[in-house]
Amino acid sequence: MITDALQILWDFSSLYQPILPRLQGALAKSRTRSVLDLCSGGGGPWLGLSRILEKEEPYPLSVCLTDRNPNRKAFERIQSRSEGTVRFDSRSIDAMRVPTELNGFRTMFSAFHHFNPAEAREVLADAIDHRKGIGIFEISQRTPKTLLAVCFIPLAVLWLTPRSLPFRWPRLLWTYFLPVVPFVACFDGWMSCLRSYSQQELSELTCGIPGDNYEWEIGEECGGLLPVTYLIAYPISCPQSQVTGFVTSEAHCEA
Repeated sequence: MITDALQILWDFSSLYQPILPRLQGALAKSRTRSVLDLCSGGGGPWLGLSRILEKEEPYPLSVCLTDRNPNRKAFERIQSRSEGTVRFDSRSIDAMRVPTELNGFRTMFSAFHHFNPAEAREVLADAIDHRKGIGIFEISQRTPKTLLAVCFIPLAVLWLTPRSLPFRWPRLLWTYFLPVVPFVACFDGWMSCLRSYSQQELSELTCGIPGDNYEWEIGEECGGLLPVTYLIAYPISCPQSQVTGFVTSEAHCEA
């Protein structure tokens, strides 16, 4: 229910829309239109992002959702709503040890703070070892503005829960009569902020990771309600001027 509540917030917000230009650029420089999303939870923001990207780009987009504890029902709903653009892998996928047959530009939204520094380096190193691009995007920050915004999560959950499908009586019980879901969602938001990495800490994480001919981008996008911290890395094995088209690498996902 907590995962579903967080997914409701993604579906009815555009918090990650400011990073779309950078995401588009990273896909272009990685020469792929295939995305492998890690730690997808209930699906994350990819349903909305994929629709915008497909409208703006002439190339088809393929997104594969994965998680260490996959929420298959949530993934199936998103796959159906996306008309096949967003698919999923029902296996347990560890972001630190992604199977070699899963290809595409790797993304992670609002999950990187769950990894301690050693584990976070493994997530990045695994992408580099397989010559894959990777984009880390986080809204949570240790700032007064973000911590204050988290206080409004319970109100948003209370307002949006009736729109959540499929309808379930236990969801109403644990949201309204015993408001455990709004409280836990808010507490999770605070803990996420306190555990989040700053730009300086992200830069320190990349030190010592062997990555010849890799480009790193670390910064913050401030075009939305809340700033988005990002870390993007992609291989630069050939000059961008020599790239004449995208090379699509399909992920092994369930149809």
